[in-house]
Amino acid sequence: MKTHYDPNTKLELPVHEPRQSTLAALALYQFVDDAGKVIEWTPGQLEIIDCILNRSSPDELLKRIQIIASTQYGKSLAVAAGVVIRASIHPERWAIVAGTTEKARIIMEYIIMLSLNDDILRSQLTPDTSLDRLRMKRSADRLTFRRKGEVRVYSAEAKQVYETSKSLMGFGAPNVIEDESALIGDILQATVMRMLGGTADNFLVKIGNPFTRGHFLKTWTSGKYHRIFIDYNRALDEGRYTRDFVEEMMQEAMFDVLYSCLFPGEESMTLRGWLSLLTEAEIERAFVDNEPLLGDPKMGNDVAGGGRNYSVSVVRGYNLAKKIYKDHERDTMIFTGIIINNKKEYGVRSDDVFIDKVGIGKGAYDRLRELNDKVVGVNAGYEPVEKSRFVNLRAEIYWRAREWILRGGKLQRDEDWKQLAQIKYKIADSSGKIKIMSKEEMLKEGIDSPDVADAFSFTFVNPDIPPSIRDQQAPNVAPPNPDPYA
Repeated sequence: MKTHYDPNTKLELPVHEPRQSTLAALALYQFVDDAGKVIEWTPGQLEIIDCILNRSSPDELLKRIQIIASTQYGKSLAVAAGVVIRASIHPERWAIVAGTTEKARIIMEYIIMLSLNDDILRSQLTPDTSLDRLRMKRSADRLTFRRKGEVRVYSAEAKQVYETSKSLMGFGAPNVIEDESALIGDILQATVMRMLGGTADNFLVKIGNPFTRGHFLKTWTSGKYHRIFIDYNRALDEGRYTRDFVEEMMQEAMFDVLYSCLFPGEESMTLRGWLSLLTEAEIERAFVDNEPLLGDPKMGNDVAGGGRNYSVSVVRGYNLAKKIYKDHERDTMIFTGIIINNKKEYGVRSDDVFIDKVGIGKGAYDRLRELNDKVVGVNAGYEPVEKSRFVNLRAEIYWRAREWILRGGKLQRDEDWKQLAQIKYKIADSSGKIKIMSKEEMLKEGIDSPDVADAFSFTFVNPDIPPSIRDQQAPNVAPPNPDPYA
C-alpha cells in the first residue's frame, strides 16, 4: 500500500483506495463545474469523498476522520461532493461548522453548485426550494432534500458562539463537518462533541490547516481518528500544484502551516494560537552599537496621554532604526514641538513623518497639519494595500517591519526593541490573511502598550524608495511599482 509521510507524528500514513461503492456513485453523478467541465478527482480528494460518503474510515472501524490538507488543494469541493450525495440519499442531518460565516458557506456554495449542475441531485431538492434564488445567490444556510436529508451551516465566530451553540443543540445533527477545525474555539468544540454524544451512531470530520496546537493537534495525535495527510509534496504528486506555484508560495507567510502542513512549535505559540512576530534572539541579532543612518530617513511617532504609556519617536534609514525620543509627555502640544525639532535635526521630509491620528494622537496630528506640515496620519485599522494578505494596515506594516529586520535591517542597541517580541500574529482565517493582536487584546494579556514598536512600525506605512528614483518622481506622484515588499 502506498504511504505518505506525516512529519507531525513522524509516521507513514497509508493512502487508501476508495471503495467500489464510492467510485460507482461518482460515475453515476458525473459532477461538473459551472463551466460545464467534468470534475476530475485526484487520489486525496477521493479519500475524502470515500470517508464521508461511507461515514467511516476505510476499514469501517472509526467514525472519526481528521484531514490536514494544504490550502487551495480542493478539500472543500471534495467534502461538498461527499456530503451532498449522502444527504440526498439518506434522511440524515448534516451540520457544517467553520471558524467564520464566510468559510462555513464555502462548502455550502460547492454543495449548491453540484446540486444545480446535476440532474439527479437537482431533482432531489425539496419542492419548496427556489432554484432561481439558488442560481442567483449561490448561498444558503440550509438545504433540504426529498428524502429528508438536510445540510445546515454554522459559524464559530466568537461573537456568535452562544447563539451557534444553542442552534446546534437544537438541530441535533449526528453528522458534523468542522471546516478549518483548528480555528474553532474550545467552547463550541465542546458543544459539537456534546451534541454528537446524544446520538449513538454519530460521525465527525475535522478538516483544515494546523494553525493552532489546541484540540486539532490533540485529536491528530490521539490515534482515535482516521488521518488523511495532504501536504504540498502530495499535492504536487497529484498534479494539484505546479512547482512554480510552490516556489512562489515559499516566499509567503505561514508556508509551513498552509502548505507543509506543520503544527507550530510549542515554544512559539500561545494557547490561543498567537505567534511571536519576532523572537528575542532575532531582535538581538539585529543590534548594533554605532552605525550611520543611510538613505532618506523616516520618522514614526506614537503619542501617549501619560500614565504608563510613553510618547515615542523612532527614525529609520534603509539600514538602521533608532529610538530618538521616549518620555511620559502628557502635553501633546509639547510633543508636537519635539516632533518638529527632530524632523529638522534628522532631515526628514514631511511626507516621511508618520503619526497616529486616532485617539490621543489626533490632537498632535491636527496641530501639525495646522502648521502646514504635511505629515502622514496613520490609522492602523485602515485597509492594507495587500488586501489578500493582511486583515488591516496594522498587520501589513508590522509584517513589513518583520521582513526588514529578517533581511538584515539593524537596530541601535536598546532593550526597548524587545517590545517587538511581544507583538503577536496569527492567521485570521482560512484565507491566510495575517492578523496582529490588538492593543486591547494585549492589555488583557497583561502586555503594556508597545509604544516603541508601534512608532517603528509606522515607518513602514509607505515603501522605501531609493533616492535616485525618488528624485526623478514628480511631487505627489506614486512610483510605478509602489510596493517592493509585495
